[in-house]
Amino acid sequence: MQENPTPHLILTGLIILIAINLFILDLKIFSGGSGLQFSDIAAVATPSPSRLIPLPASPFTNNLCPASCISLITQATSGGTLNIGSPSESGITLQTNSSTPHETYIPLGSGTTSKSDWDDLTATETVIDTTNFGNIKEAYFTASLSNPTQNGQVEAQLFDVTDKHPVWGSDVVMNGPSSQTVTSGKITLDPGNKLYRVQLKSSLSVPVSLVNGKIRIISD
Repeated sequence: MQENPTPHLILTGLIILIAINLFILDLKIFSGGSGLQFSDIAAVATPSPSRLIPLPASPFTNNLCPASCISLITQATSGGTLNIGSPSESGITLQTNSSTPHETYIPLGSGTTSKSDWDDLTATETVIDTTNFGNIKEAYFTASLSNPTQNGQVEAQLFDVTDKHPVWGSDVVMNGPSSQTVTSGKITLDPGNKLYRVQLKSSLSVPVSLVNGKIRIISD
């Protein structure tokens, strides 16, 4: 029985047709004709500037840390411990904690007495508001005393005029020398705005003096 040659002819014709189409397409791409050029393919493959999506500018373009960050770090590290807090507009909040105590000296002036009982030296009056000193850790009363005759002893203390009582722990005594600077133990300043003055007495009623007095406050 003889095989039908028709399918073979159809397949051969299709192959020839495809080959012709590929040949014509190659001519249009690579020839100088008016068809599709190689440059056209490159233009399609290369996006134009107008098609590019701009990326947002980074605050870290030229530095690992922005200028605001560097400024805050410089300020923080000049005073003490560096703490990082909640984010702010600059991205970082820096806080400093210093453990170094602050010392404040309040001068009280001078005065003289010959009384054997407490005598108010009104020239030494001063107003102290404890809220102006933050957290007061310690306070002391210092008195430079004079007893020219060296008879008896000299005593001095702070008095809270506002609340009408001596300041606890402020009493100082000089016995023997003609002059001496004496510092009390820790004293307690009443909280708030108070008027203080120095009181002075001479045990034998001889002239004695407070050359100068002061309060030393140590606070955080």
